[in-house]
Amino acid sequence: MKKIILSAALLLCGSAFAQKDTSYNRWSFDFGVGAVNTLTPKSTLGFKTPFVDLLSVRAGARYMFNNVVGLAWVLGYDNFSATSKVQTVNTHYVSSTIQAYVNLTNLYGFNEFTDKFGLLLHTGAGVSMLKADSRDIVLSFVAGLTPQYKLNNKFTINLDGGFNSNLMQNNTWDMGTDLKVPGFNSSFLYGTVGFSYYLGKDKSKSHADWTPKNAADKKELEVLRAKLTATESKLVDTDNDGVANYLDAEPNTPAGSHVNSKGQAIVDMDGDGILDSEDFCPTVKGTSEFKGCPMAFAQETKVVVTDEAIGAELTGDIKAKVAAVSKDVNFDTKSTGVKGAFKKELDALAKLLNENTNLVVALHGHCDNVGEDILNNQLSEDRAKSVRDYLVSKGVSSSRISTKGFGITQPKLSNDTEKGRAANRRVELIVKSK
Repeated sequence: MKKIILSAALLLCGSAFAQKDTSYNRWSFDFGVGAVNTLTPKSTLGFKTPFVDLLSVRAGARYMFNNVVGLAWVLGYDNFSATSKVQTVNTHYVSSTIQAYVNLTNLYGFNEFTDKFGLLLHTGAGVSMLKADSRDIVLSFVAGLTPQYKLNNKFTINLDGGFNSNLMQNNTWDMGTDLKVPGFNSSFLYGTVGFSYYLGKDKSKSHADWTPKNAADKKELEVLRAKLTATESKLVDTDNDGVANYLDAEPNTPAGSHVNSKGQAIVDMDGDGILDSEDFCPTVKGTSEFKGCPMAFAQETKVVVTDEAIGAELTGDIKAKVAAVSKDVNFDTKSTGVKGAFKKELDALAKLLNENTNLVVALHGHCDNVGEDILNNQLSEDRAKSVRDYLVSKGVSSSRISTKGFGITQPKLSNDTEKGRAANRRVELIVKSK
């Protein structure tokens, strides 16, 4: 008995620190009615006790810490009778006990075979009163088994069989004989038929009695599966370019296309097999040995310079108008393309040139110090030509435009910072009068 009580206490202590799971109900009201049979001590005064007395009642409130262990407060009433030739004695036994419950179904995995039948083990102790002609207060200890049959999430039918033993009982069950040495020498068996009603507003939730130990694991697994499915759907790559659809700005690029990190097709304008993002001469076919430039460019060591338009300095109103629309045009690294941010200013300059045919413009291309000098020379010239081509597309005669490439020889700011390098990747616009 002591071992059973100690084991139950250890289980309860461990469960008190368990993580609370709200996926099932925990409270229940348990009730049962049945019969009782006294074992010892028997009366020595000629009384006879029946094999069973037909009244044993148990009612309790139970709380499960988890789906294995719980605690209950149980009230009991038992009626014992003994008969002699002259009288019948009815003894009333009222008990109040705190009992630990262990769900053997979940503990040993019985639920893998059935979801309708269950088994609870319970044991505990309390204070009870034995009363006939006199009253006897005792310490009572109880242990029992409760088979269950589940009707639904709110009700189960229960059988409960238990063994009760008392300490400090002074009389026999019929109150007829004093016990000289009171101890664990008075006991009885009881059996009841009843039900458990599971408390909780959510009828769809099962009670801890019927929630397998691995239910939480299954729920967590379902959540992980849902997350995995969502992740897999995001990783679909329709065009097989190595960039998932949810990150792909162009999810339908042709097979074999080279793409950037956003899934956008990368263009090779000069068709030399070197992507423009890596090509120092993106408009002229070259080789990988010379970073996309032809060998002829690598053999040149001087800055490429074309004839520059020569004219007089501007004065008066036209000088101010030209200054407002002839600011530097900046470029991305290794790029010769005119960015959209500068097209509005160039449009205004082209309009001014078209309205004043006596004006000419010199375009000076420059680079930062990234890359080889020889290649930067050509890159600076290409940038100047790119601005020239844009002005020509707006109606300005090419005969009024000259270009020069200065490479890295005339930095505007220090190349030691990114801000400086960005300022040095430029084309300067110099407008003069014929």
